[in-house]
Amino acid sequence: MRLRWSTRRWAMKEVAKTVRSINVPPPPAPSRGFWRDFVFNMRNVYATASIFGLVALVYFSPGNIEIFDPIQEALADFSFNDIVFAEWRKESEPVDQNIIIVHVGRNRAEIAAQVKILAAMQPKVIGIDPIFSSEKEPEIDAAFRDALQSAENVVLAAELTEWREKTSNTPELFEKIRAPHPKFRLPHVSFGHVNFFTEGEAAKAHTIREFEPQYIVRDSSFTTRDTAIRAFALEVAARFKPRVMQEIQERGEKREVINYRGGLNKFILIDIEPDMSIDSAVAMYGSLVRGKIVLLGFMGQPFNNPYDIRSKFYTPASEQYVGKSVPDMYAIVLHANIISMLISGEYIQQMPEWLGYAMAIVVCFFNMALFYWISVKLPSFAGGEMKVIQLLQSVLLVGGSMLMLYNLDYQMDIALTLAIILISSDVMEIHESSVKRLIELLQEHRR
Repeated sequence: MRLRWSTRRWAMKEVAKTVRSINVPPPPAPSRGFWRDFVFNMRNVYATASIFGLVALVYFSPGNIEIFDPIQEALADFSFNDIVFAEWRKESEPVDQNIIIVHVGRNRAEIAAQVKILAAMQPKVIGIDPIFSSEKEPEIDAAFRDALQSAENVVLAAELTEWREKTSNTPELFEKIRAPHPKFRLPHVSFGHVNFFTEGEAAKAHTIREFEPQYIVRDSSFTTRDTAIRAFALEVAARFKPRVMQEIQERGEKREVINYRGGLNKFILIDIEPDMSIDSAVAMYGSLVRGKIVLLGFMGQPFNNPYDIRSKFYTPASEQYVGKSVPDMYAIVLHANIISMLISGEYIQQMPEWLGYAMAIVVCFFNMALFYWISVKLPSFAGGEMKVIQLLQSVLLVGGSMLMLYNLDYQMDIALTLAIILISSDVMEIHESSVKRLIELLQEHRR
């Protein structure tokens, strides 16, 4: 018996409904080989894009700062590289024989006496950290000026204030400078800035990992045009070893990472009392000081008082590199570390920003391929075992970057790569359950 066309059409629809309800999986796609099936395919490209999309969404979200404030505050001033300076190099770095540190006198008259004594020992450079921007009693200033004239090379300190960000019309610069008084700017006397930050006193609470070789100053009371002021440490190092300036210019870094040697125990410390006789001081320290760098700076009152934190900073060389509560290094010792790096040429090379992004993309892509292979070939390992793999990858990345810094003086930028590793498996699951399905729906809609 022949069925009518309408009955046949109805029967075909019912069969199609039944087939759909059974949800028969499609036949497996033919294998195209390991590399095309699991590595170089669009699925991994989409998954990688999903991860970077999530990172961008969180980073540029208006509520980003408020949501992650507690975490940001806790981790903002911590770096795994601090462990290299605080622990690994604590014993391995030798004492720098070229730098002598002296606890500076309590007033200008005592400092003048110290400079006079040190000048008799014929050091190559004397760097004095206090700022002599104002006048004192004429006889005291005359004694200090006379002491400066007796020395061969002297570098004084200056402080820059009122930072102004870059605009369309002006470069970033400081608008004020506390420079040495004109009566102390002798032909053989120069000065450099002692700033380690631009954001004001609040920035002193952060760890000092970099220094700026020079800043631009626009102060009409000091100069009629924009003037580049070198860092105090750079000025001292250039007086001791002129080639340092050429090396810094050839490197072209706006900020240099400080290659810390260590604390006071990594430099020669001598005691010069203002009332010492010149002959006895020369007999005691003359051979030690001759031809060297001498730095005079404040180091507590009384000397090395742990409760006196004036002129002290947080640095990576602190043994307490997590949860720091008290600054660990005097400014003059910080300058000594920078000078030691400059005259020895032991600069830290920094990974270019573009290379950090490229590394993050490559690691993310191959992680997606690895996790996809595990989910297909070893589905029983696609749970907590992936977290173990992420942890191992993180440890290897952090440990590798620390070894690079310790052995090769090379600082890797691993922040983005580390974040990608830690979220990769979770975002892959989101991609498989949501993003991938959304892409398939869009493709079906286009058909």
